[in-house]
Amino acid sequence: MRSESRKRRHSQLLKLIETNPLLTDEEISSKLGVSLSTVRLDRGLLAIPELRERTRAMAEHASSRLKSLRDDEVVGELLGLEPNSWALSAITATPDMAFRTTDMVGDYYIYAQAASLAIATIDAEMVVTAAARLKYCQPAYVGERIIARSKVGTHKGNKYVVSVHSKIGEREIFVGRFVVAAIEPHNNEKMGDEKC
Repeated sequence: MRSESRKRRHSQLLKLIETNPLLTDEEISSKLGVSLSTVRLDRGLLAIPELRERTRAMAEHASSRLKSLRDDEVVGELLGLEPNSWALSAITATPDMAFRTTDMVGDYYIYAQAASLAIATIDAEMVVTAAARLKYCQPAYVGERIIARSKVGTHKGNKYVVSVHSKIGEREIFVGRFVVAAIEPHNNEKMGDEKC
């Protein structure tokens, strides 16, 4: 009986980590309804590295696939990348990101993370933002970890529609729809027929 519940818990733990590898032990503990020490023991038995190691491994793998930006041009830490499909980044809000006299993060940091992630998602040497539609849903505050996920939608010629959703835990704070264009460097290639 005890081993059945352990097997079920191990299966749930593996599924949680597979779904969201950025979960802390505390978050896993809460979701599974078990103690922190049980989560750590289970991770050890299942050879699941701690969050810091999972994050480092994800970042190394993602950076090796990055083509459209240098690693230091991505705002936040690039944690996952499947070129022309999806990407994932994280940034922890620091006091210098806040509006003065508040602990609310400036919207331009949230936008910069999302825009650079949309560009990083595309597998081309040079990618620029051609258009964007943005919606700020809720504020972010100093100390919070913002996770942004991009997903490529339609693609026509050199243009891609990339949606980006930024969350803090389960709380969605930003949604962006970017039209990005892959262009040849040092070429006067048009991004579209639209006039500014």
